[in-house]
Amino acid sequence: MQATCISKHAKNSKMKKISLYRIFVLLTVSCGLLGACSDFEPYGYNEVPDLQKVSNLRADVDGYVVNLDWDLPAGENVEGALILINGNSSNPVRLDGRVTSYSYIGQPMDEEYFYTVKVLYKGGYVSEGVSVNATVPYVELANVSDVKSSVEGRTVTLTWTLPSATGITGVKVIRDGDESAAVLIDGPATSCVLKGQPMDKEITYTVAAVYDKYYAAKGVSVKTVIPYITPKMGYLMTAETIQQLPDDDERAAAAWFVNQENAELIQPSQLADLDADVYSVIWIEIDRVGLPLGWENLPAELTNAETIAALRQYSANGGSLYLANMATQLTVPLGFVPSNMAPTVYGNGEGGSGDDVWLINPYLGWDFRNGGDQGFYDRTAHAIFKGLVLEDPNNYGYDALPLIGPGQREDHNCMWDCNLYGKGSYPDVIKNFEVTTNSLVLATWGQVRDHCVAGLVEFFANTEHGRCIANGLAAYEWNQNSGVNIYQHNVEQLTANILNYLK
Repeated sequence: MQATCISKHAKNSKMKKISLYRIFVLLTVSCGLLGACSDFEPYGYNEVPDLQKVSNLRADVDGYVVNLDWDLPAGENVEGALILINGNSSNPVRLDGRVTSYSYIGQPMDEEYFYTVKVLYKGGYVSEGVSVNATVPYVELANVSDVKSSVEGRTVTLTWTLPSATGITGVKVIRDGDESAAVLIDGPATSCVLKGQPMDKEITYTVAAVYDKYYAAKGVSVKTVIPYITPKMGYLMTAETIQQLPDDDERAAAAWFVNQENAELIQPSQLADLDADVYSVIWIEIDRVGLPLGWENLPAELTNAETIAALRQYSANGGSLYLANMATQLTVPLGFVPSNMAPTVYGNGEGGSGDDVWLINPYLGWDFRNGGDQGFYDRTAHAIFKGLVLEDPNNYGYDALPLIGPGQREDHNCMWDCNLYGKGSYPDVIKNFEVTTNSLVLATWGQVRDHCVAGLVEFFANTEHGRCIANGLAAYEWNQNSGVNIYQHNVEQLTANILNYLK
């Protein structure tokens, strides 16, 4: 099937015998006197109708690649070009200099896309766009065959036969249709070992060959049931007893934990021999005044080479981790985030008193819920919020989850500033963070209406590690120093939900 390409070329208006510089001056003066005379684009340029546009814009589809090329106007005032897809100006491709071609790889099959090219001019101006459409033709991709599963404990081994087709760059394994948590295996693999899988329910595993890195076949499924094994939970200690833990919040958390069903306190020396099929989740809670930023500054019982190696092996065997407060920094040495994406929003002081309520917000991008160029992500249906009541005690205009009430609070955040990583090719910084780290952001600060910070994050399992939830929100404090926390139930219920979800 050939792609149909239609160019929409407008006639280039003849430039008046006046320099572009003088046009810019005249436009600036007239806009100042009469108000805005052109639309200000989100990418920071003013669109000016009189400026020369690109010409001879063409789109050629070569296999799965859309190749664009065009001609730029002459003149030293041309600074570059902008490319928009389907008129979306929130995240254009900017090309500096006299670049006259660009290629898109991985566009969806059988969907017509419009590509618009605009000329950038010095001084912050951009021409009107010229558009062309192109469609990557649909190709029936060959499926794997003979998909089989076997079970040992909570480990599922899948095997399959690859088709005799060219262009296979990997294999995707999807559990119960959850594409967001799919395991992607690079290369032409024919098997996959999945550890720590859910028990006592029928699970559907779908195996799909991936072509040219971007395109997956429909996939072939197999159903599997893992017999029930009574799971245990572990709380990793940094002292011999609860009473010897150095902080009141850690003592309160551990004391609550030991009263839960099938809960045990674990010493670091036990980790290497821990069976992840039995001890399905380990909680690590560090919350101490004065502790410096950086995972290397966490208690030595956690950061020594033996403990890190044992935790990595436990996770690789399918064990789940709950990293709370300052322990979220362990996401770096345990391989959930790269070293350049360690938590940087950090506090370790004595705190202070306040009359408001500290909440966490599972509505990410609240201000974009009715549309906009960024996403709105409602996480309230996630299992960790089950049975919890959202409220609006601070009159934010939306409900959130209160965790600690008025009184003395320690402002101990240990979380991610997503603005540091940008939005890449995604609608906003939250989506970019999720894709980059294979995660799902579940909550931010209660007062945040956009996407600036990620405080409660689920990291999905892959072939190298199991699941992890990291909770670095300061509102999550186990012992309020000034007395009884009126929202202590929410702290405890949220914790129980997280641990049960990770089993």
